[in-house]
Amino acid sequence: MPLPISVTYTFATATSAIPLSQLDANFTTVVNGVNGIGNGTNSLSNVSITGGTITGLASAIPVASGGTGSANLTLNNVILGNNTNAVQVVAPGTTGNVLTSNGTTWLSQAAGSGGTANVQTFTSSGTWTKPAYSASSRVLIQCWGGGGSGGRHTTLAFSTGAGGGGYNERWVTLSQLGATETATVGAGGASVSTNSAGNVGGNTSLGSLITAYGGAGGSADGSSAGGGGGQLSAGGSPTRAHPGRPYIATDDLSTGNIMFQGAGSVGNGGTTSQNSAYFHGGGGAYGTSTNASFVAFSSVWGGGGGGSYYNPTAGTSSFAGNGGAGGTTGSAGTQPAGGGGGATSGSSGAGGAGQIIVTVFPA
Repeated sequence: MPLPISVTYTFATATSAIPLSQLDANFTTVVNGVNGIGNGTNSLSNVSITGGTITGLASAIPVASGGTGSANLTLNNVILGNNTNAVQVVAPGTTGNVLTSNGTTWLSQAAGSGGTANVQTFTSSGTWTKPAYSASSRVLIQCWGGGGSGGRHTTLAFSTGAGGGGYNERWVTLSQLGATETATVGAGGASVSTNSAGNVGGNTSLGSLITAYGGAGGSADGSSAGGGGGQLSAGGSPTRAHPGRPYIATDDLSTGNIMFQGAGSVGNGGTTSQNSAYFHGGGGAYGTSTNASFVAFSSVWGGGGGGSYYNPTAGTSSFAGNGGAGGTTGSAGTQPAGGGGGATSGSSGAGGAGQIIVTVFPA
């Protein structure tokens, strides 16, 4: 029924009863109109309300009509505009938080200056999410590659340990990272249960910004243990004992060997070895009795080399994964980046998985 309602008759002062037949049609119109407003059949427009309380609304008043679009606003939340949609809110969060702009909206975050660092740790693959800190905030990305798995052979002298996964780190500003970055954690080399060499550990990376390389698996022929992962490549190339690059090659003219810093001789079994490594992985120990002097080497940033039967002690690393021991037990490498041990029965030691830690320091 359209509004407003018109009553066509004009009434003067009545001196006698007005016949019902003269009233019914028009007053029925009035009654139906008022009842229609009450039951929602009719609507009102251009209404001016002064004072009083409105109750019984079927839904919240929308923003376009001067409302919030919400039936309830949580105590102490901050209201944010949302165009013509229902308003958004920000909860107070932790004590000491401040309203912080990320360039798009407002969030409740720890105070930027002297605030708490944002640390996200990944022990398996996932997605890193950028916190709402200043674009100039400094970010430390730390990555460990997966450790290799030990070799397995029933002949005692043939089972050797694996190299530990390498370590790498990079400093960037928060503006250099996307809203999210793919965090890929390298798996440790899978253990082996038959007479075979171990498996190399997987590489770890955060987007395209940084990669840490895996350690080489141990051998099953006694030739050499696995080399540790380096900053530029995984351990085990061109031969299993080689550490990951960058390695430094030298000629030992007295024995005719080509040797690699951080590794024992990988030529014809001479008796001279080099010092432990710094950036590249530690070389694996040499396996046979004629090369028993070639021990596993350690590293600072690269993975430690694996041990052999004759030199079971594995190389260690200051930042990366330790190598796996040579011998019979097949101990698993620890996460992050530990190399697995060699075995003569059962299964060899699996390598420890890699890891990623991303720390954002507020500007």
